[in-house]
Amino acid sequence: MCRQRHALNTDEEGILVQSLLTQLHQEEDEHTKRLIIQLLDLMSTSPHISVTGVFKELVTELSSEYKDVRYQVLQCIGNMFQNRQLVYDEQSTQFLMDVMELLVQRLADPYFRVRASCIYVLSLIPSVLDLYGRPKGSSQMEKFSEIEIQKVISNHITDPDPMVRKSALDALVQMRLKGYTLDISLYALAAKALHDDHEEVRMGGLDLIRALSSLYPDHILPMHWLVNRKVRLIDDAFVKISDLVNDVMVVVRKKACVMMASYPHVDLDILMHTFKVRFMSHDKRKSYTRIEKKRRGGPVPVAEGDVDVESDDVRVLHSGACGAFVQAMEDEHGEVRNAAIDSICELCMSNEELVGKATESLLVMFHDEIGSIRINAIQSLRKIGSRFALEFDGEQMENALLPLEESESVARLSTHDLLRCVRFKDIACIPVLIKTLMKNMAQYPEDKLSIYLTLRDVGSRHDDYIESLVLDLLGLDSRFRPKETNVEDPEYIATVILIANACASNTKILGKLPQYMFRQLAYLNFKYPDCFPDLRVGTCMSNWNYKCLHVSKETYKSANIKVEGVINFLPATFSGTVNIASDVDDYMHTILDMFKEIRLQMERSYYKEALVTSELAAKSFQYISTLKPTFAGKASLGKLYLDCYQAVIKIKQNCSSPTYSYTMKTAAASLLYSSYSMEHCFAGLSPRTLRAAIYFRILANMAWMFGTIHAMPMYAKKTATEVKQMLIAFLLRVHKLQDRFERNDHDRLGLTDLRQNLEASQQSTTTVNMRKLHSFFASFTPLEIDLNNAIKATSANILHPVPSPDKPLKFKSVHPIQISFEADIIYAFDISHIAIEILEPDGSSSFFWPAPHQFKPTRPHCYKLTTVIDKSFSAWTAPASLTLRLVRSFEPDLPRLDNHIMAFPNESARKTATEAIIISNEIKYTIWPTMTWAKPNNM
Repeated sequence: MCRQRHALNTDEEGILVQSLLTQLHQEEDEHTKRLIIQLLDLMSTSPHISVTGVFKELVTELSSEYKDVRYQVLQCIGNMFQNRQLVYDEQSTQFLMDVMELLVQRLADPYFRVRASCIYVLSLIPSVLDLYGRPKGSSQMEKFSEIEIQKVISNHITDPDPMVRKSALDALVQMRLKGYTLDISLYALAAKALHDDHEEVRMGGLDLIRALSSLYPDHILPMHWLVNRKVRLIDDAFVKISDLVNDVMVVVRKKACVMMASYPHVDLDILMHTFKVRFMSHDKRKSYTRIEKKRRGGPVPVAEGDVDVESDDVRVLHSGACGAFVQAMEDEHGEVRNAAIDSICELCMSNEELVGKATESLLVMFHDEIGSIRINAIQSLRKIGSRFALEFDGEQMENALLPLEESESVARLSTHDLLRCVRFKDIACIPVLIKTLMKNMAQYPEDKLSIYLTLRDVGSRHDDYIESLVLDLLGLDSRFRPKETNVEDPEYIATVILIANACASNTKILGKLPQYMFRQLAYLNFKYPDCFPDLRVGTCMSNWNYKCLHVSKETYKSANIKVEGVINFLPATFSGTVNIASDVDDYMHTILDMFKEIRLQMERSYYKEALVTSELAAKSFQYISTLKPTFAGKASLGKLYLDCYQAVIKIKQNCSSPTYSYTMKTAAASLLYSSYSMEHCFAGLSPRTLRAAIYFRILANMAWMFGTIHAMPMYAKKTATEVKQMLIAFLLRVHKLQDRFERNDHDRLGLTDLRQNLEASQQSTTTVNMRKLHSFFASFTPLEIDLNNAIKATSANILHPVPSPDKPLKFKSVHPIQISFEADIIYAFDISHIAIEILEPDGSSSFFWPAPHQFKPTRPHCYKLTTVIDKSFSAWTAPASLTLRLVRSFEPDLPRLDNHIMAFPNESARKTATEAIIISNEIKYTIWPTMTWAKPNNM
């Protein structure tokens, strides 16, 4: 029925509804009546149905003798309230009032589902009346104001059935979520619900407690009937929630732990008590009755080991807040422990005083038996350390280093990130830390770079310790002349990184370093640029010989190193005078040799081996771009070329695959995008490289055509026409691209035969002709590229705006938004093609074209873009993120076809053209366009 409803026209829908209503009144079978009501519920969502008549007819069924029919009617009415307009004049309003009277009567129904549904429907009525205009001055209307409805619903929080109690609590919470103010008197009922026998009711009570504490955080409540002291509602709510950490049900304990994170403004003393095992003592007072007993007959004896429940002190607050987190992190269920860790982290982010206690508790969780919990504890402690200073003593450091022995890489890398935020209390921790990290590196060599980055930050935080340890760390003796250490030793590199970063904060260390170390610093700085500070700036210039640190030719001459040309180089050794500029060039030649190996493997149909070699070459390109920045353009072009090679291999690999159509289309989209990127986003390309990029587009068109044909129905009428249209478009592309090749290349590359086969297939689409076209896949081999030129890649880095997920920009939708935008653009040779693409949450996108004067030149072909984006939005119901990025536009060979191909596999979701190449990072900018009017508060 759901599938066929959309095939009905307006008249047929009306006839169907009338027939269902007639049958409903005539039907006597209970199950049939329920099915009819469900169908009416489905049909009521149609905009062509007059839902008012259906509503009135359904109301008559509330008096049905069948309890399940009454329940189904209430569910249908609730859906109508949420989806359709039922109040639009005085008559409909009066009818709604009558229905409300009937609903109140039905709250006494013996069937619990009916009572629960009545509560649900009653909670929707205030929003229905307010949305379409609440009539004023009616005594009956005042009777059903949101406050009165809250009173009616609250009476059923103590209903005998747990489902009704849960429904009442949920209804009040939903009213709050819709913007209505809940009455403070509900707090006592919510607190009572926390001790209900059923866990669902207790969880509903938690939700209502949270809603009321956010609404009345500073409301004053009496602490105890024996005490005149007062307490804030938010503090009392936190204690009551903490008390449920000891609940018998896992889901309740977990929810209580999760909700504790949303109370950062609770009194600090109460928060501190969550980390204590003993009961609170400062919130106790002398018991009057106990004092009288002492006066009359002295103390009452209590057996040893028993608890004196009538001691000198009377507990005012629940014991749940005392040691709540301690209890939660000792819970036998992992989800409770995880929730406790998350709450501790969030509370510490707003309360620095909790950091010390939280550190001790979270370090204990490093020993947890579940790996995900250990990782969560590590990452939570790292998050705290990113905001507030963490200090570890020797024992705490040993606990923190335990995850380095795990086989799970996430745990090890998270521990490295944690150590970067820590300040150690004892100088003896530094050698132990280095020894442990070196053991970690020996066991897991893939962690090397992460360890180096860790030592970078450890060095900058402990410059005072390192000043005293520098000779021991380097193994030097002041009585003897230092011997130069092997610069390729990983442990020595780690020590140098540690010391170099300490020098940035404490220049006194520089005077203790041996002379050869400055030559090594220059080399290591180029090899690991992210691990070393810039020692040319800051106070070091005034406290040490600047010439020893300035990265220039004079520096290397003083270090007895011969330099040729620019100083972007990779030295292999430091002995004597060596031409250290040749090592990176040799490495580049090694990578280029991989291209020949890939070509040979593909010709021999060793496709798996060719894919492995191409992935290795891509990683090598990534690495060499960090060694020599001038090779960055060549490396980017080489990686794009390898992407094309991998797509070609996948096409050849999957000719008989069950996923043939999808693979072909995906490879075609990748080839086309990469080909246009190679052509339009690089400068300094040789003609041979340009022809290689263009040649991929012919294969992309061929792959797309056969992938599409493979998915077509074999005997459909339109298939032959569509195939002929694709052949015409393909032939047009070949004609266009042939002019960009040399005449003698036409036969060598098979373009002449391809054109002839396309023309023959266009005239007669036979199996023989199509096989001739398909043979192009087997004969296709990518052309070689030339990386000898100085190649520059167009790229950009967006500086402003910054991502704002936690603070969305809220504005009225009637006004356009203005977004300040700044970016650095590198090697843009035609700024008229640079645009800002704005992607909206629904998938649509638009382009903003900055004015030419907004591009400020910084150096040749590099610009600083500063502009303001003006854009209008319709109102949204919730905040969402725009995606901002810089793109480089271009003109495709066949615009409509190429846009369609490059949008695959999301061509249906994409609402704009794709003839633009992304050249920058993406920024998620959160906004919230709101309506120009605000809903009145009738409280």
